[in-house]
Amino acid sequence: MINTGIFLKHLMGLLIFISMLAFSGCSHHRGGTGVDSLADVPKGAVPEPAGVKLCQWQTAQVLQAAQDQTVLYKADFLGESAKLAPSATEKILRSLQNGTAGVQIWVVEATKNATQDSRRVDSVTQQLTSWGVPSPRVGIGMPTALGMPGVFAESNFLNQGRGSRGNSSSRSQFNGFTN
Repeated sequence: MINTGIFLKHLMGLLIFISMLAFSGCSHHRGGTGVDSLADVPKGAVPEPAGVKLCQWQTAQVLQAAQDQTVLYKADFLGESAKLAPSATEKILRSLQNGTAGVQIWVVEATKNATQDSRRVDSVTQQLTSWGVPSPRVGIGMPTALGMPGVFAESNFLNQGRGSRGNSSSRSQFNGFTN
């Protein structure tokens, strides 16, 4: 039979011990080494306002989407040919109307066939030239806006213009792509 007096005494002792453990790590700013390892913000630092990280992530996604407007994917060509699909032609015409066709670099998504890539670059260059774009810049590469996880979007946005792998106004849109 269990003696309830002893059981309650042990239970109370256990609860006091657990409470001491729980409150001792979080109730002060000095852990065992003098540093509160559970602190989210270092002592004296001011945390960023709510929503800053989300705003930075969204801005990076919007910038990548804007660059994606001058990317021609494999699906923008008819089959394995260098002929542009109707949707790609519409994309180029929209770019001509908003004035970005001659300013930004056009990226043709790379395939495993270098000859096919070269024909596609020539086709896009000829199409842009025929529509009045003087010396269009077209190259082969992997589009930067393909499913960027939030962590990379944030670091891309924060590192713009610092020699990072992210795109910025001081760097080429190709970002390591080949011409």
